[in-house]
Amino acid sequence: MFNPVKLSTKYINKVLSDGFRTSSNKNFNIALINEFCKKIGLKYGVTLSSGTSALHVALLALNLKKNDEVIMPSITMSAVAYAIILAGGKPIFADVEEDTLNIDPKSVETKINKKTKAIISVALFGLPPNYKELKNIISKNKNKIFLIEDNAECVFAMHNGKYAGSFGDMSTFSFQSSKTLTCGEGGILLTNNKKLYQACKMKSNLGYYINNHTYEKNRLNLQKTNFKRHELLGFNYRLSELGAAAVYGQIKKSTKIIKYRLQAGKNFKKIISNYTFVTTQRIPKNTNHSYWAFALIFKKKIYYDLFTKLFNKNSGDFFYGCWMLPYKEKFYKDLKFYKPKCKNAESLQERTIQLKTNYYNLRELKKQIEILDKTLKQIETKYNAR
Repeated sequence: MFNPVKLSTKYINKVLSDGFRTSSNKNFNIALINEFCKKIGLKYGVTLSSGTSALHVALLALNLKKNDEVIMPSITMSAVAYAIILAGGKPIFADVEEDTLNIDPKSVETKINKKTKAIISVALFGLPPNYKELKNIISKNKNKIFLIEDNAECVFAMHNGKYAGSFGDMSTFSFQSSKTLTCGEGGILLTNNKKLYQACKMKSNLGYYINNHTYEKNRLNLQKTNFKRHELLGFNYRLSELGAAAVYGQIKKSTKIIKYRLQAGKNFKKIISNYTFVTTQRIPKNTNHSYWAFALIFKKKIYYDLFTKLFNKNSGDFFYGCWMLPYKEKFYKDLKFYKPKCKNAESLQERTIQLKTNYYNLRELKKQIEILDKTLKQIETKYNAR
């Protein structure tokens, strides 16, 4: 069975054999940044402890003021809203497109006002959103509005001939344990903007002033007793060298890793095409899906409810319900912000399931395909739903 993490063994062993020496404790972080920047086509990168910390730092770099608003999609993990709130902003929820489940540019346009500081797009389940239209909306506004791409669920998918991650002022990725490239926990932020890069680097690195990737100038300054190293208030959001080594080994073979997920997604899509009561995300023209997860979208809640019972009974693999809308979570209600209403998101959330796609054992994938087909046939028989 193919194991992506084993691709990193020699790099991890190198870190361990070096004994975490300070002088070599950034080698793989630097190498990982260089690989990501080269792949996506951007100039600057910052490795971080998680995808959430990457979003937090991106927003901190914007120096949000009280009442500044950040527009985000209503279907996504609550970590996006956390980052906005913890950076001092107010999350404004845009509805999602009914067929892609991604942020709806038309809804975004209705939310923009003088307080809007940024828009965060999410490539939900691995499908890039409509970056072109989002950028068009931003360009029509007199006030500067930043676009931050949250690609926690999307690695190396393309939209209009460019990689997701290359459209925004900043883009973030996650290396959490379920993600396509993983080190258990980790993330990276990319940008072409030098000022934003420097702000993100300092705010994620205890406020240290960093003038280049090698840190040599700062290291020599550390020998001086009068050296003031903390220029601003910052967090310790650094990615460990072990984590960087793990992801570096995988990014070198990312095409092979992603191929397995694409295979799962395409096979699941083929099965559901035989049934009319269930569908999946529409993939727009000139866009490809990276299938971090496969969305099953049932036409009615009763089909969703029966699927969850039957799929488990049929020994189907573990699956997830759709992300709870952040504004329906307890933390949001406790903050007593405004009460959003996103019609599409609220309807889709209660009848959408996330199927896993990280099947590196093809026998197991075949088994899950058969269980999926069996379960859908049972629903069809019960409700005559085809």
